[in-house]
Amino acid sequence: MHRRTIIDVIIATAVLGVAFPAARGAAVSAPGPRVSSAARRVTACGVERWSVKTGTDPDARLVDLRTVVPTNIAHLRALPAPAQPPLDRRVRPVETTVWSLDARLVRYKQEDDSDYHLVLSDAGGRTMIAEIPAPECVGAASPFLPAIRVVRAAFTAAFHPMTASFQHVAVAVHVTGVGFFDFTHGQNGVAPNAIELHPILSIQWGQGGTAPPPVGVSTPGPATATPGPASGTPFSTRGAGGAFSVRVRVSPHPTAYLTETTIQAMTVPGARCNVRVIYASGTASRARALQTTQTADGGGTVAWTWHYGSRSSGQAHATVLCTRGDKEGMGTVSFTVQ
Repeated sequence: MHRRTIIDVIIATAVLGVAFPAARGAAVSAPGPRVSSAARRVTACGVERWSVKTGTDPDARLVDLRTVVPTNIAHLRALPAPAQPPLDRRVRPVETTVWSLDARLVRYKQEDDSDYHLVLSDAGGRTMIAEIPAPECVGAASPFLPAIRVVRAAFTAAFHPMTASFQHVAVAVHVTGVGFFDFTHGQNGVAPNAIELHPILSIQWGQGGTAPPPVGVSTPGPATATPGPASGTPFSTRGAGGAFSVRVRVSPHPTAYLTETTIQAMTVPGARCNVRVIYASGTASRARALQTTQTADGGGTVAWTWHYGSRSSGQAHATVLCTRGDKEGMGTVSFTVQ
């Protein structure tokens, strides 16, 4: 396993303003050319859903900064988008969750609203956007501001974004950020559901170091770290977000093509739950058995069983979203397909 260069958010940096030293061999490919600071100055700030983008909305306090939920681009692109995202409230639980993923940074630029616009891609060519707002455009009350300051400074120093056009690179990155549904307006690299990581709270690239978590965030162990009743059964370490916990497991584990497979979730009794499975190929399962809404029994258990329907091997993902009254909870888990 390769270890990454530390270009990340840490408390000491945010509080003391300690600069990151240049890391040996940090760049996987050369960043863009240097430009003057004037070319990167803040000329304007955003408007649409700006409070949600920057953490000054009334729901910002609901974002769980203590937990990072591992995911991938395919999974986020498959999440259902709201028909009309609210202007100053969050779409729970996606926009109250801190997500992390591995991807390839393929292009970036500074937008007219002063955001750094990053286009991330996976091995299958699927893309999504992640953005770093200008700290000058973020309200002082935002819980994300310390992380934004450090991430923005680190990215500026390493990649020197320009405003005129996209700069094309091929850099492996690990990105942590808050889920956000944008309006679709022809953005470069936009996902089909307009999901983004906005703002980015942490970004790592290159090799040679081990990354600490971003400010206020503690990364849970891997999905297989908490054993279930059967050896090797993955559990989510905790609920991904929302008003109550949802813990998910998949059995058997590993599973395989056409194997009878069960997704089980533990949550509050009476919650109504739906499941979404993203195959290792990046496509969403359309199995009928997974399209039904299940109600958690008196012990808080809900389950779906189907024959795993994809020949693709690798890491698949299951996400369970539950509601009870006006409250929501979500849990997600990765599992291996042989």
